[in-house]
Amino acid sequence: TVFQKAPFRVLATLLLIQGVMIGQVLLRPAAAQTGAAQDCSKISAEPQRIACWLKKAKAGEKNLRGAYLPGVDLSNTNLSNTNLTNAHLVGANLTKVDLTKAEVTDANLTGAVLSEANLTGATIRATVLTNANLSKANLSNSNLSNSNLTGANLSFAILSNADLRQANLTKAYVGDANLTKANLSFANLMNADLRQSKLIGADLRVANLTKVILSRADLRGADLTGAGLTNAKLTGIQKDAKTKGL
Repeated sequence: TVFQKAPFRVLATLLLIQGVMIGQVLLRPAAAQTGAAQDCSKISAEPQRIACWLKKAKAGEKNLRGAYLPGVDLSNTNLSNTNLTNAHLVGANLTKVDLTKAEVTDANLTGAVLSEANLTGATIRATVLTNANLSKANLSNSNLSNSNLTGANLSFAILSNADLRQANLTKAYVGDANLTKANLSFANLMNADLRQSKLIGADLRVANLTKVILSRADLRGADLTGAGLTNAKLTGIQKDAKTKGL
């Protein structure tokens, strides 16, 4: 009868629906099932852990917090608006990388190459950039406060309106850089080389400028009130009535 056949029809319908669902799962891309959600930090083997993070970075993932990427090549990669907090990028090649408005706080970029990189508006607070190469990099409006840039190369870099408060620039080379209206108050620039740099309207209050080289630097409108200038080289500097502390 019709009533006797009904349970079989219901069972057949349920089996059909289940089959469709299984088929959909099997047809999903492999990345959707495994790669995208993989927790790279839990991979114990270093080569595989690095490869996992590198895959995520090159795929355009924006959350790379705690990424472990020492010595990798990420040149020309778009990492704008990416979270790289606590990332390990020691010796990484970041040439011409786009880090616009990226979050790179508490990261380690010791010896990293960031020449011609775009870090406009990036937050790079309390980050280690010891001996990093930032030549010709665009760091305008970036926040580098409390970061360690000891021995870093910032030649021809754009640092206009950058926040470098309490940053450590000991022995850094900042020649020909644009630091217009940059905030370097309380920064340590001992033995740094800023020859021919543009420091128009820069805030250098209470900065440590001991043995700094400022030869032919443009200090018009700069404020050096309370700065330590012991044995500083000021040959050929430009200053005007608005320059303070000299």
